[in-house]
Amino acid sequence: MSTMKRILRWFTEKFPKLANWVLRRPVLATGFATLTVVVLVAAGFLVPPLFARCGAGMFADASDACVGINLDSSQFRRDEPEHMRDLEKTIRANNEAVTGNYVSVVLFQDMSPNEGVDTRLYPDLYPDIEGAIAGVWRANHTAAFQGSVPKVKLFLASMGSQYASWSEAADKISEHAAAQHVVAVLGLGQSLDNTRAAAAKLTGQARLPVIGATVTGDTMNLTPEGKLNTGFFRTSPTNTHSVAAAARYIASIEPDPSRVAIVQDNIPGDDYTQTLGAMAVKEMPAAHRFPFTSPGALPADVSRSDPLLTQFAYLDQNLCSVAPTVVYFTGRGTDLGPFVQSWTQGNTPCVNGKLTVVTGDDGGSAINEASLRDAVRGGHVRVLFTSLASPDEWGPCNGSAEQAAYNTFQAVFTGKPGACDGQPVRADDGAAPLSFSVADLGSGEGILTHDAVMVAVTAARRAANGNADTVVRAPLSQIGFIEEMRCQNAVHGASGTIQFSPDQAQYGNPVEKPFPVVEIRADGSTATVWNKAVTSAVPKPSC
Repeated sequence: MSTMKRILRWFTEKFPKLANWVLRRPVLATGFATLTVVVLVAAGFLVPPLFARCGAGMFADASDACVGINLDSSQFRRDEPEHMRDLEKTIRANNEAVTGNYVSVVLFQDMSPNEGVDTRLYPDLYPDIEGAIAGVWRANHTAAFQGSVPKVKLFLASMGSQYASWSEAADKISEHAAAQHVVAVLGLGQSLDNTRAAAAKLTGQARLPVIGATVTGDTMNLTPEGKLNTGFFRTSPTNTHSVAAAARYIASIEPDPSRVAIVQDNIPGDDYTQTLGAMAVKEMPAAHRFPFTSPGALPADVSRSDPLLTQFAYLDQNLCSVAPTVVYFTGRGTDLGPFVQSWTQGNTPCVNGKLTVVTGDDGGSAINEASLRDAVRGGHVRVLFTSLASPDEWGPCNGSAEQAAYNTFQAVFTGKPGACDGQPVRADDGAAPLSFSVADLGSGEGILTHDAVMVAVTAARRAANGNADTVVRAPLSQIGFIEEMRCQNAVHGASGTIQFSPDQAQYGNPVEKPFPVVEIRADGSTATVWNKAVTSAVPKPSC
């Protein structure tokens, strides 16, 4: 966006009445706009959001947040929480310690969420960043990811609230990719039309592979035009397989399908809710269906829960008519709180009935919802989600390869001895250990983001063959190495073995990933309650 446009947008939002008066007078408006540019450029400190406030690689969007690639680990917004600042400082210190032969990876999603508007907030964001930091720490200080060179830097990049600035942010990544040795973009956050378009733009324009960490929408591996994006991979399975796992679990606790209901979000533009709902109807055809439409874009001062509570109050009355014991909820995790709050506090005849609510992996975003915890504490509702990974999904220490891989990751993440082997993971070069909380792994997102870093670094090192310049100049050369991550070349991630199928219909999707069913407790902790070796339906490649 040009400086002129940003200034005019800022002026219109800050002084709407004056702007309206000026803009109704064309001659005056032209002169005023020119004068405004001259004055503000001469005294840029008067409008910090448009000038020096955003660090290198970023610019201010309409909501006064910084978007783009954060090259100097500065703040994304003025009122960032302390923990976010601490993570940025950790990344800066790690990057400054890397010199010489190195590559960079970028964690790209919404880094400036607005409470009441966005469906992923800071507590949901922290595990992603921490998981990425843990992955880079292992890459630089151990030989876990295909040796120890080239070294790795990590940059955070933001599309802004509601992923609205995805295109401009992708441009910033593309602009700085070569100079900063960027070889892959990770994460993406949520399965939305905007994030899918961002992935396509990065693989097409910037020629960078994109590795989604927690995006499960079935069509994320397609461009907006519906073509296969051959530069996109992910460490998470798809919603198709998530719903299949949920349906099996629901059948195990409620064999009567007439006692099952699907509460289905019809909001357009959200690949997660759309594919989750479509597959739920396919997997549970006898279940009752109750649609709703969650809010789209909202003003910053309007809480998302307000319209939802009103809508759910009416939905509950209809839901009560079929007296379900289980509800499969296809909305966003942040909307679970208002749903269960409405169910347990509403004026419906079944308000005190026992209800089990099951949802997809985004349910991990509800772990910190106070209204959900209160509802669970009352004893009338259970809330569970099919997680992409879980700290206790492998059960008691059993010596399996999968559990050993997770045990090592957790030791790196927390800086404490492994839960199963009692051994710490020490840096080869004496670097200080990390000290993140194991509680931050409850949603599974930190685990998957770590694995996305593992895939990216492993591919970069295989393609570089010791020389970072080789892969920096041709980052798409990594695609062939990612495609070959199967059979003997599979990657043993913290979420399980990661390997990609040669089947074009499942291109970029991992095979045989487990789906633990995790319960959210009243104190905010989580526990795996069901893990019957449920894996994705993508066939294992023949080796």
